Amino acid sequence: MRWHALAMSILCLCLQLGAAQAADIPRTIDTDGPTHGVHELTLHERWRVGGLSEDVIFGRIVDLKLHPGGDLYVLDNQLCHVVVISPEGEHVRDISREGDGPGELRQPMGLVLLTDEVLGVGMGFPAKLVTLNVDGTPLDTQYPAGAPAEGNIAVMISLQCVDGVLAASGGKIVVRPGEESHTERFLSVGDVSSGEFHRILETTTPFDPTGFIFVETDRYYIDRSWALGSGGRIYAPMKRDAYEISEFDTDGKLVRVFGRRYEPRKRTVAEKGRVSPVIDPGSPANTDWTIADHDPCVSRIMIDPDDDTIWVLTPHGHEDQPEGVLETWDVFAPDGEYVRQVRIPLGHEMQEGTCVLVGSNQLVVVRGTGSAMGIAEDDGETEIEPLEVISYQMDGSAQLVR
Repeated sequence: MRWHALAMSILCLCLQLGAAQAADIPRTIDTDGPTHGVHELTLHERWRVGGLSEDVIFGRIVDLKLHPGGDLYVLDNQLCHVVVISPEGEHVRDISREGDGPGELRQPMGLVLLTDEVLGVGMGFPAKLVTLNVDGTPLDTQYPAGAPAEGNIAVMISLQCVDGVLAASGGKIVVRPGEESHTERFLSVGDVSSGEFHRILETTTPFDPTGFIFVETDRYYIDRSWALGSGGRIYAPMKRDAYEISEFDTDGKLVRVFGRRYEPRKRTVAEKGRVSPVIDPGSPANTDWTIADHDPCVSRIMIDPDDDTIWVLTPHGHEDQPEGVLETWDVFAPDGEYVRQVRIPLGHEMQEGTCVLVGSNQLVVVRGTGSAMGIAEDDGETEIEPLEVISYQMDGSAQLVR
């Protein structure tokens, strides 16, 4: 009895300490709207590559990065290479090709610049990081999720690198006959120079290997919606049904929580019909799937490399836009203050486009259907647009809308 009482006392103390620590975390959920109102960007086109041009053809763009020298590196998941575009919009070269040899790519999912001279490409399965010189010379291979020889057969979903910190989201399926199967989801964080990684933000979600049972809300994870900022700060929407951005350090310690008041976007019947398990290799004809009536509150997060502001895109900001507006982003200061909304005024030009802040006041838009960077997928009804990469210069004098 005395041991039981002691254990209960320790448990209560731990809970009290945990509650105290949680109370000490800065938490800012805005209810008043952006401090500086709604702005519309002024954009000046610099160049465009792809589209209807036969010079460069893109299959499925999943990532892109701006080199300090001005070249843009574009990762094509379907064609399994990296397209290099000059600051003037000229096609410089292609790096790598499909295959399993040194420096070759298969299922590439993420692109990072490890140094000014070294490029890293994340492979989907098995999760690994292939490194190459920027001229295409193959280097070595790293395993952020653990080496397959050690039993770490994982999937890499996204990859980011800032200030020498490398982070990758991933997961693995654990199937145990006679026991409940599940997926392990995690963010793997490491140092570029050491090549050593550790997992944070780990969670398990139920998994039915037959494919009959699927509960969408149970499977939620941050997968491609998180972002890595300067100093190794990680920004992630840990809750599906709340507009809350959690900021973590590289050890997975929660630093702050911020967000705003938000009404989740209700899906149409057709949109619900297009939701399916992401990891399942196939699904039977008869299923017991529970699909959520609403989209997740946060779709994407990106960090502006020029000022460390945090840009957040919601389903409303992507889908429900006024005439002539492609997307509307919420912008938060590094301390979590909701400072403004920003409209991307390209809605008259394209049906679908994915916006990426690459630095030096440049906004790159991947235009067209089929980009894994985008939110919308080909629904079989909308005319398919060929992928095109367009670079814009952002004018600092954004127009105040309201």
